[in-house]
Amino acid sequence: MKINEATERFHRLEQMIKRDLPKFIMERIAHDAVSMIHNRVVMTQKNFMGSKFSAYSTKPLFTTGVTEKSKRVRNSVAGSKAARRNLEWITVKSGGKNVALFKLEGGYAEMRRLEGFSNRYKSFEYTGQMWRGFGVKRQRKTDTEVIVTLGGRNLRSQKLIDENSRREGISIVNISDKELKKLADMIDKEIQRYVNKVGLA
Repeated sequence: MKINEATERFHRLEQMIKRDLPKFIMERIAHDAVSMIHNRVVMTQKNFMGSKFSAYSTKPLFTTGVTEKSKRVRNSVAGSKAARRNLEWITVKSGGKNVALFKLEGGYAEMRRLEGFSNRYKSFEYTGQMWRGFGVKRQRKTDTEVIVTLGGRNLRSQKLIDENSRREGISIVNISDKELKKLADMIDKEIQRYVNKVGLA
């Protein structure tokens, strides 16, 4: 390859990197990062440092068992008259009405077990509201870098992320070094594709 031809190909490579790589990062890498974080937390209950999140509470709690998500709990624990007689009940006022609550031994962890969810370590996916709002909040491109900010895309989701992170004492949506390495490898492969395309391989 002649010097002027190589120079032209390097110039084309530089143009492709400036034009196409930021788009690849914003459209592919950013969304893969969201998926990696979500899947790790929900599937493995691990934070970005590889440690398990805290365990669900086993402290007894009171519940109505009438909401859509807690009907299974009521059917399991208070599904018959005999079962209801053996439970501890309290009555509270809500919206001007008396509401009967029964005591659930085993607390929130037991509630999750009865509802068919994982119930040992926290995965923060009970209602799904927080994760539905989690994603790419902002993206900004400069001459030298692409800045992607992940978090809650609505106020409710961000509030839940902040509250859960505060309780854990660590950001629950931080990306891990292993995940960053995977994303960096994807970027390297994309750059190699550009190299091949301009004939510099």
